Amino acid sequence: MTTEVEKNTTTEVVESKHFTKKDYEAWGGPSVYWSRVAESDGFDIEDVATIPDNIGLVSYDCQKSARYPYPVLVKRYAMLGLHRYNMLEGTRFQLQGLLKLNMLQNCVSSYYMTLNARDSTGRLKPFRLDVTCSIARPRVKKDEVTTEKPFVPHFHGYAIPDSKFFDGELPDWPLDEALNDTKRFYVLKELEWKETECINLYLELLICADDRRRMRNKKNFLSNLEIVKVAIETNIEDMKPSNERLKAKCANVYITFKGLKKTPWSEEIDVERKAIIRRVIGSTGSLTLVGKLWSGENTEKRSMTLTSGENAQSSRKRSRFE
Repeated sequence: MTTEVEKNTTTEVVESKHFTKKDYEAWGGPSVYWSRVAESDGFDIEDVATIPDNIGLVSYDCQKSARYPYPVLVKRYAMLGLHRYNMLEGTRFQLQGLLKLNMLQNCVSSYYMTLNARDSTGRLKPFRLDVTCSIARPRVKKDEVTTEKPFVPHFHGYAIPDSKFFDGELPDWPLDEALNDTKRFYVLKELEWKETECINLYLELLICADDRRRMRNKKNFLSNLEIVKVAIETNIEDMKPSNERLKAKCANVYITFKGLKKTPWSEEIDVERKAIIRRVIGSTGSLTLVGKLWSGENTEKRSMTLTSGENAQSSRKRSRFE
């Protein structure tokens, strides 16, 4: 533990058995620490000096041990990062396994992952991505750094949509008659949403955001999810063939599903529920998802981002995972 006493413009370090002046000099203070972390975009921090109470990023070797925080959520964050890369690059990489994870010691942390992914030909490629999905790229070589803007340990931004249609609050659930408007909605065939892995992924991320306690304590709490119906809403002014709407960078996704028990003793597993999720990929390539579970007028909007949680705003909580 360190105590710093300000005297004019100098800082006196009060030593303890846990933290010496030598430790402090190696650490260099918060600004020095984060500048060193920034040299690798937050990915290679093993040799960056920190302090005993560890206010910085913590590194987990996922190959040696699966004991890292929030494994259910982290796996889906990794899948989402690859999904973003696949949408932008036209590839089909799938998660093979996590190699390393760096994060802060709290639930509003950013997550910096190194992982292996396999493409449709079976070729294995190492990737690096952060949970904001502002970094998702093949790892060409160990010392590769492509920092083009200042590194920040916690991302607070979001993707800017190219249309006001996808800005602001999420819409309400559409009436059945509205879903017949083919200029605005496309109702997916069962085979289409079964082959579109991102639909399941979006839903699972939203449910993790809605119930973090169960997500932490029960690894299989998503195992009974069953999608019943999916509709995609795109901008009326940006008409695309039906099968191309799945690839739209801006879209609202309406999912009817069942298999979610709100409490362990409930009999709600066959109850049909509704989820609304908005996908926005901005001009810079950043991906933002915003979602809510819909139950009518009293729908709560739960909050989550790929990089951080958000405090409740008024009595309703907005869901955002970026």
